[in-house]
Amino acid sequence: MNQKLKLLLWNLAIVLVAVVTYSDGLLGLRPSDPSILKAGLSILIGLGLGAALIGGNIRLLRGPGAVQPRQLESAADVADTMRRLTGSRYFGDLAKTGVEQYDRLQASARRATQAIHLKFQRGSMSAGRYVGAVTAAENAAMDNMKTMALRMSVFSDAEYERLLNYKNDDIPDDIQEQQLALYDKSLNYVRRSISVNETLILKLDTLAFDMSDAAAKDAVDTDALLEEISALTSELKFYQ
Repeated sequence: MNQKLKLLLWNLAIVLVAVVTYSDGLLGLRPSDPSILKAGLSILIGLGLGAALIGGNIRLLRGPGAVQPRQLESAADVADTMRRLTGSRYFGDLAKTGVEQYDRLQASARRATQAIHLKFQRGSMSAGRYVGAVTAAENAAMDNMKTMALRMSVFSDAEYERLLNYKNDDIPDDIQEQQLALYDKSLNYVRRSISVNETLILKLDTLAFDMSDAAAKDAVDTDALLEEISALTSELKFYQ
């Protein structure tokens, strides 16, 4: 849901509550009501509506705002942060891709692990070697998604739009060009990370299919694939 629609729905909800509360045909509350309870309730609801109107609009107009690393302790926290960014005009598509990759990466790692346990006995050295590589890859990708979410949480539609039109204001162009370069650097980081994540998903799915293939490719093929997964894991760690 984009920011403008959220803003519209929030304000409509406030108006609806106000109409129900103060209309004569409905609750008909009034501060001047002879009943102290009804009068007090009307005042409390009015104060609450005022706070919701001001606070809600400020929060929505500012956007989701930056998050702190401690707010992203779990993978679910990372996904939730990205979901809040999907309404961004300029960065929403990247956030949507990040959320989709979060779900698909977990599914791919789970399929690969299940296939490994079908191929090798649980607890064996071979199973441990393959599962260890898959787990390391999944953890590295999740850590990288955390960094992506932290970077994307500081993006501001309003600021980015202003910078895109920096030649039309009185602020020195060289300063705004540096500010725009910071955005471009973070955007390029996110795009590279998404690309590596997607390649990793492909490799994990390939491993799952190879492991579950009745024809069973030889160990050389799967070992080479495992090396590719390990290399991608190292690349993801480099980005963090």
